[in-house]
Amino acid sequence: MTCVVVLGASGEMGARVVRLLQAQLPDVRVVEASRRGGRAGHPMRAVDVHDLQSLQVLLAEADLVVNAVGPFSYDPAALLTAAIDARCHYADLAEAPEFVERVRSVAAHCGAVEAGVAVISGCSTLPGLVQLLAGRWSGRDDVAQVGAWLSLGSRNPVSRGLLLGMLQPPGRIAPGGQRWFREGGEATTQDGRRLRFGSYPAPFGDGVALGERRVPLHFHMGFDRACLTGLLALAAPLLGRLPRQALPPVATALRVAARAARPLGSRRGVLILVAEDEQGAERARVELHADTNGLDVPAAPPVWVARCIAQGAPPAGLVSLDAVVPRHTAELWLRESGFRIVESGEN
Repeated sequence: MTCVVVLGASGEMGARVVRLLQAQLPDVRVVEASRRGGRAGHPMRAVDVHDLQSLQVLLAEADLVVNAVGPFSYDPAALLTAAIDARCHYADLAEAPEFVERVRSVAAHCGAVEAGVAVISGCSTLPGLVQLLAGRWSGRDDVAQVGAWLSLGSRNPVSRGLLLGMLQPPGRIAPGGQRWFREGGEATTQDGRRLRFGSYPAPFGDGVALGERRVPLHFHMGFDRACLTGLLALAAPLLGRLPRQALPPVATALRVAARAARPLGSRRGVLILVAEDEQGAERARVELHADTNGLDVPAAPPVWVARCIAQGAPPAGLVSLDAVVPRHTAELWLRESGFRIVESGEN
């Protein structure tokens, strides 16, 4: 591998991907790109994810493109077409089910398998890291479903794009008829912290893969401060009634408020995965704790992909993160980066 292109490099998550790539793959050229281009003293290519011609030029000599252009509510067809035409592997940080499904459709239509191109959508916490960590329960016939609970540290910096993506589901109708984030609950970590969560959509389609079978996954999201989770739950009915085009100014206003409130929060984030039986009883769990730099966790998986591609060709076509990065390798890299993995039960 000689070159990785990072789209959305001027954003919070894109900048983290760039930093991690430069630290972990110093011999690889990292090309930063964004819609607005660079600024004085910081060169960056200007490119639009809808402009096929400029994307083809940008990806002509790239081995991997990482798409960090959020929120993921646009059509990725031009970008996927350019990547597959250039024989350039593709990974994105998307968490929106509709976007991940669209990537799946375009990758099949454009012939990713025939081109030998790996397409990894959701190469972040969801669904990538959750699927990878849950793989420890493959072969466990007593595991009938998996619960995932993600708590975000409110002292971490957030971009407008991150906030906009977070605000889109709350209050809207879920497949079961309830409204996202209105249904929630609490979870307790193994170190005794009680955290509050709301229900949230996750791009898992027909469930999380445990070996040869798939089981349902229910996902909940919250914050390190229960009051913030409660405020979002209270605001969910209003957010659900707003047209999506009205959400950007809301995200802009909330970003100002989030900056002011950061000193009151913490940087601690935690991802809890619980293996449950048919009655919903816990059989095992794994927790990933980020005491600092919690936003490096969702930025890390595409960097792992780059490291693995540097060692050999990945499988072609639409593949999951765990098909490219072995679980034990990913967990080793997480620990080397200062994150804690805690397990309980029979894993």
